[in-house]
Amino acid sequence: MKRLLIMGCLSYLLTGSTHVIFGAVLPELLAYYGRSYSDGGLLVFMQFGGFLLGVLSMPFLIRRINRRSTITTAFALLGISMFAIVLLPPWPLAVCLTFLAGASFGLVESSISTFILVAAKDKQAAAFSKLEVFFGLGALIMPLISSILIAGGAWKYSFLLLGASALATALIWSKLSLGEHDQLLGHRANLAQKEEKPPALTKNSFAFLFLFMIVFFFYCGMENSIVNFLPSIFIDQLKASSSLSSLSVTAYWLTMVVGRVFAGVLAEKMTYFRFLAVSFGASLFIAFLWMFSSQVWSSFVIVLLLGFFMSGIFAVALIYANQLLPGRTEQSTSTLIASGGLGGAVLPLAVGWGMDHLHVGVAIWFILGGMSLTLAIILFSYRWKIQDLRSG
Repeated sequence: MKRLLIMGCLSYLLTGSTHVIFGAVLPELLAYYGRSYSDGGLLVFMQFGGFLLGVLSMPFLIRRINRRSTITTAFALLGISMFAIVLLPPWPLAVCLTFLAGASFGLVESSISTFILVAAKDKQAAAFSKLEVFFGLGALIMPLISSILIAGGAWKYSFLLLGASALATALIWSKLSLGEHDQLLGHRANLAQKEEKPPALTKNSFAFLFLFMIVFFFYCGMENSIVNFLPSIFIDQLKASSSLSSLSVTAYWLTMVVGRVFAGVLAEKMTYFRFLAVSFGASLFIAFLWMFSSQVWSSFVIVLLLGFFMSGIFAVALIYANQLLPGRTEQSTSTLIASGGLGGAVLPLAVGWGMDHLHVGVAIWFILGGMSLTLAIILFSYRWKIQDLRSG
């Protein structure tokens, strides 16, 4: 399990870096092609579309070609797309390559997350929180590397670095031996499981899955909105400088990473339901206080606290949902991650429109409302019993 977890963490470090690479070099990329920010929005949308395709295709590919081949192929495609982008091809091809990159890391993220959940058994939260820590580190480190390369006029080599890392990771996964977990990774598991079908969704279990799709849709939408609009909130509402405002995102990610270090252990001690109830409840309270914050220092404190309490929600909610939907780990995980990806793409667009046409404080109101809705669903989920989901 230790070797699997190390490879999973390194893989998530790479997917976290890939997740933010286009945003980190977007101004330079658009300037090179002579494109507007609307075209930048197209790139983000294509990346999201690819991510969604990769996540949704994961269960099918694992059944067809097994986990090892799926993960190896995904990393290889990611490496190829990154190397091709380094060449700065014609704009239409660059857009297609962005879609391919999104599909690749969506497939990687969902494949490895389900692998860890299946292999970790009774230590799922602790194992998955480690993956999330390294995802956050990747999202923190890549913009710093990109800024150094941008300063040296070598911004395109950010893609070269990711491409080389992806191909190296593909090679390692293709040769990796995981001992007892090789049966889950290789052909033997695939052959044994081909005839097995996940249990059918009952009326109750479908309702539960749908409610948690809403949780992931809104949670990822809130997280993406915070990351994208924090600087704007600090500039427009608090009159902070651009340089100081940009540090708000760093502060948020910093406490996200720190919180994820402890989230798994805490969740297993508290139970997953209590951890989620406390996390969503505390986040709701902090978002409420945010509405009354008029100072830069107090807003930074709120951002730090919000990052900390939101840090374990994604991983623990995924495990909690899978516990109450037994036997459907691959299907449920891909569905919930896809719902999160959809929310992370669509809701920030709506929030951005509201900030443009109504008031910049719309972002805070959205987070407050989203936290209220998701907390209500989590509290309602306590009524569910596993036997009820099986019967329906």
